[in-house]
Amino acid sequence: MMLLPLYVHPLVDPDAWESLCRSTERPTTIVNVHNGPGGAGRDEVYAVATARLHRSGVRMLGYVDLDYGNRANGEVWCDIVGWAQYPVGGIFFDQVPADAAGLAYVTQVVRAVRGSVVLNPGTRCLPGYADLADVVCTFEGSWESYVDAPPAYGLPDGRDWPNAAHLVYGVPTERVGTATALLLSRAPHGLVTDLPAPLPYEGIPTVVRERAAAR
Repeated sequence: MMLLPLYVHPLVDPDAWESLCRSTERPTTIVNVHNGPGGAGRDEVYAVATARLHRSGVRMLGYVDLDYGNRANGEVWCDIVGWAQYPVGGIFFDQVPADAAGLAYVTQVVRAVRGSVVLNPGTRCLPGYADLADVVCTFEGSWESYVDAPPAYGLPDGRDWPNAAHLVYGVPTERVGTATALLLSRAPHGLVTDLPAPLPYEGIPTVVRERAAAR
């Protein structure tokens, strides 16, 4: 499964949103109004854009920041409830803690979710986190860090957990195929994008845009 964080507003890059409607790849798209569903009520532009993705068969998750366990449960639950205003099928929790101290906190907040749960600690975490989610992102970083210093994986064949995902950004365009093959040899889910830090998710990968344009 391709996970595709899409953190660009539909009015800023309408072609990115339109490309996903035309794409045959149908990635699971993570939408983010304002570090969550937005605190000022429903954004009508997002409402229209997400409804169009939904009609096109694109599965979406709503973004919720956990601030590594520092956000109050009530704030997190308000964000989860706020995503009910949009046609999302679950929640993508970002900045998830990875240690034993954070496990009870994450266990509590995921109980409020109706639908799919994706956790993004962005690094290796305790095995207990894998039991709380459909997908756990155990790597998030640049292509250079991914290819030169890969994290240690716990399974005998060198692969990551069966529900692990890796998010790899800043991949040179000519290395996208190589990077995709490497990711799939390590984890069953994730993202390879040529967009660089510090804002690798303010748009969609060039290859997705080009394939949509060719249709």
